[in-house]
Amino acid sequence: MAPTQGRPPSDNPKTERLFIRVTPQEKAEIQSFTKQSGFSLLELIRKGIEAVKQK
Repeated sequence: MAPTQGRPPSDNPKTERLFIRVTPQEKAEIQSFTKQSGFSLLELIRKGIEAVKQK
């Protein structure tokens, strides 16, 4: 029998999705900032949540 192919199962799979609506101007601003900062959109969201928690 052949071994299984693909990635190993994750201990904490990311199965949930979030959807938000933004204006075209907000989207452009967010995309511009992600390029300038070098962080991904998800990394910036996580950092923003942590910053708000610390206040």
